[in-house]
Amino acid sequence: MPELPEVQSIINDLEKVLKGKIIQSVDCYYPGTVIADELLKANPFPARVWEIKRRGKYIIIKLEKDNALIIHLRMTGKLIYDNFCSEPIKYERARIILEEGKVLHFMDIRTFGKIVICGQKNIDNYLPPLGLEPFSDNFTAKALKEKLKGKKAPVKIVLMDQRIIAGLGNIYVCEILFRAGINPAKPAHKIHQKKIVEIIQQTREVLTEAINKGGTSISDYRRIDDKPGSFQNFLQVYKKQLCPLGHNILRLKQGGRSTFYCPICQK
Repeated sequence: MPELPEVQSIINDLEKVLKGKIIQSVDCYYPGTVIADELLKANPFPARVWEIKRRGKYIIIKLEKDNALIIHLRMTGKLIYDNFCSEPIKYERARIILEEGKVLHFMDIRTFGKIVICGQKNIDNYLPPLGLEPFSDNFTAKALKEKLKGKKAPVKIVLMDQRIIAGLGNIYVCEILFRAGINPAKPAHKIHQKKIVEIIQQTREVLTEAINKGGTSISDYRRIDDKPGSFQNFLQVYKKQLCPLGHNILRLKQGGRSTFYCPICQK
């Protein structure tokens, strides 16, 4: 599933080809992929794109006439920018038709992804409760300590909770905890202040590195030119056998997901 760096990489690419351009229409090829807010008073298209932003793992495209698109890629969704073609291509669930003969194909093998068309004032109604944004000024050791307070679940599970930190998933939490030297099974409420500071620092550093590399492509994720990111080549523990210091990596199941960690570096 695309996590924060993948979504931000897509947004960075969309900024170059979509901002200021006109969306002519949004066509749906699979039931339930495109959801139109029932409060929309009229067809919002054509409409010019004013702003593209991110909240957690959600892409938010603000349009003129106070409308917006909310795109959630979920497990296997991707946006591919290409020339217009008349027939839907394989796994295309929806299509954002642009001006000048261009199109954004919404591809999704598993069909869980969604595109919501709504008024900007209703954006929050289509987003789940989301926690701290890792690059915001509010993402502080004090704020995170308060979020971890009373949480007896393993710190790995808690950090993946979107209500705690928005945008983190399995891959990046494994990497963050390794760099911070924290055992993923340790109860979240027992993480000391010094290590909470480490989590803040390593979260920002890991995510920044991943964004600069265009995200991590291990399975379905692709950038809008259908090319993979490259941060998978720089992962230190996720799906590795040895950590950078040569210690054996262990794998355990937490919340139905595989956790990779070094028992020596992460005591």
